[in-house]
Amino acid sequence: MKKIAFIRTGGQTGVDRAALDFAKENKLPILGWCPKNGWAEDMPTAPGIRALFPELQETPSDDVAQRTRWNVRDSHATLIINPRTSASSDGTSVTVKAAKEMRRPLLEVWDEKSAPEVVAWLMTFGNELTLNVAGPRASECPEAYKMAKRILEGMVSSLKEIEGREGTVIIRDDTNEEEGDKVEIDPKFVEALKVVIKEGKASISLIQRKCAIGYNHAGRIIEMMERMGYVTPFERTVTARGVLITQADFIAKYGEWDSKH
Repeated sequence: MKKIAFIRTGGQTGVDRAALDFAKENKLPILGWCPKNGWAEDMPTAPGIRALFPELQETPSDDVAQRTRWNVRDSHATLIINPRTSASSDGTSVTVKAAKEMRRPLLEVWDEKSAPEVVAWLMTFGNELTLNVAGPRASECPEAYKMAKRILEGMVSSLKEIEGREGTVIIRDDTNEEEGDKVEIDPKFVEALKVVIKEGKASISLIQRKCAIGYNHAGRIIEMMERMGYVTPFERTVTARGVLITQADFIAKYGEWDSKH
């Protein structure tokens, strides 16, 4: 896979374990720091999780926070899968804090409907990414494993489809109306999102003008923004939509804010 070169994670139960199993099933190389002696809540004695995944490396400390921070540090971007039903997770909080301190791109999602958002986010980066996957352990959220697998499977399915098109722009000006219900990902999406946040309003004409793209292209971008909850629904009596995402929200989800947009 061109977009993702390595899956990095910590080996804990729940989301970490889902990421490891997912990577093996999809033949994606595995990287990751785990606590000293390979500690995981279901495999507390050495070699711990490394008995199943020897690709993981032990940190000098048995403090799980070190493992968490080092995985953020050694990745291009971090995806947190955190079902809304999960209990408060100290590990997830450490991940968010580390990403902000190290200025690493971070996206947090909640359910299987989030796969298109994950793909849109990944499309803002180059290829050959090391993607860190993090989230609550099984004791904090019993459904975390299944939820993470569904999101990751949806993500890789979309990425393979995109790569199969040999790098062409996914949302195209010449898309005909019969294809209008198809959810597709556009590399221009994040650029347009910056525009509407800066302007405080969203419209097809604004995106078309600021991003130098065609009318149909801009229309499909704004439809995706609505599906993702970033702009208000269309109203015939209103010329522009409201913007529901702030610059702070953008930075938390997509990383650095490029002022030139």
